[in-house]
Amino acid sequence: MNNQNARWAPYGLGGGRGGAEGQPPEGPEIIVINERELRAFIYRVYLSTVGLCLLSAIPWIVLSALVVNVYKDIPVPPFVWLLLSLIILTVLSCIRQTPALTLFCWGLVLGSLFFVTLYGSYYMHLVNVWVLLVAMVLAGALLALLHLYGAKSPDILLPNLICTCCVFLLATITMVVLLILFLVIHDLRYMLGFAIVFVILIIFMAPFQARYICGRLQQVPYGETASSANGIYLHFVFLLCCMLIFVIYYRSVNK
Repeated sequence: MNNQNARWAPYGLGGGRGGAEGQPPEGPEIIVINERELRAFIYRVYLSTVGLCLLSAIPWIVLSALVVNVYKDIPVPPFVWLLLSLIILTVLSCIRQTPALTLFCWGLVLGSLFFVTLYGSYYMHLVNVWVLLVAMVLAGALLALLHLYGAKSPDILLPNLICTCCVFLLATITMVVLLILFLVIHDLRYMLGFAIVFVILIIFMAPFQARYICGRLQQVPYGETASSANGIYLHFVFLLCCMLIFVIYYRSVNK
């Protein structure tokens, strides 16, 4: 699907719109997909998301249960793995997923997942395994409810594109400021504020993402299963981190 946009229609039967006969099409080709193809795509995305989440969750649970300090075995600063993951995600965002590049895109997704998992592994010995399990369940349940809300709720109850973009911009600026303040002052209240704003951001972004994947915006990332599943997986990781920050702050206050 190189240089193509997918659009779903209840009675669409595939095919694209080209230019005049004998001439190449002008602009991106529009692929019309029917409801059966859309449902199959949605199923693949969410099934792949569950697999990605388990690939990170299982090692973290094992390391937390065994209280393994990964830094002793791999004495590399954790942020190195996070930077490598960000580089891979940047490359992934610059590549349009086509049938010829599907395996390459999945390789990038799994490479990013590996480094994210390795980064989180450095901190698992600090987290009680039962706390981690509860945080994972809460993060997964909240994300599932947000996607269900985005996929099924009436449009009037959902934020529009302009509102979502404004929230994303304001939340991003706020998080950057709070993160800088935390790094300078080392006050956990700034990290708590960072986590709260991050959760609010995901509450707005996840339903919008669900609408896009489910065809409620008329444009569908059809064929881009790896990128779509990776986006939901990252939301799960972000929510999990925010839950653990809440636990850390609660413990610091009640010492």
